[in-house]
Amino acid sequence: MVEENENEERINIMTLGNTEVGKTSFILRFTENQYQDSYLATVGVDFKLKSITIKEKQYKLFFYDTTGQERYKSLSVNLIKSAHGVIIMYDITSKQSFNSVYDWIQNVKNVKGENFPMILVGNKKDKEEERLIAKEEGENIAKEYKIDFFEISNKQNINVQEAGFAITNKVIEKREKEGSEGSSPAYTTSSKLSKKLAQKNVKKSCC
Repeated sequence: MVEENENEERINIMTLGNTEVGKTSFILRFTENQYQDSYLATVGVDFKLKSITIKEKQYKLFFYDTTGQERYKSLSVNLIKSAHGVIIMYDITSKQSFNSVYDWIQNVKNVKGENFPMILVGNKKDKEEERLIAKEEGENIAKEYKIDFFEISNKQNINVQEAGFAITNKVIEKREKEGSEGSSPAYTTSSKLSKKLAQKNVKKSCC
């Protein structure tokens, strides 16, 4: 059972994408700074927690790990309803996972509408010799949908913290805007703040 702390504000982040793109690996690296070469396929849904402090405010992040298998896709879509932010992930060595990005994004938009906090992530940057999806292709989709884009490597811990904090800050930005209509949001430089928080987090973590 998860202990509730009334001082921590809850944020639910869903990771969506085809099976074996690295969702489980991403969540483990971001929340615990750990990496494993192999994982059992996620069946249904799992989650991990990470408590953080931003601008003297405490947050408990729930990172939900969803299966990408077709027979469970409806389950993933239903869970989007409870999400505050979504990470769409593909594998840069898999055309199939990249081609599915449009479907995953549309699923989110169908449930949550426009302007919902979402980022696009291309994983396995460490496998450049096996790359099938150019970085520009991911950037083009991100521009089309006006969302942030990151290429990461869970294995080499490249841009993992930046991506995790980016989606977190987008959720916070949205809440700030909704909670203070007509005033400037407190988090207007999410990419810079995400990088700063990521660097701070890495210094605190041990491998």
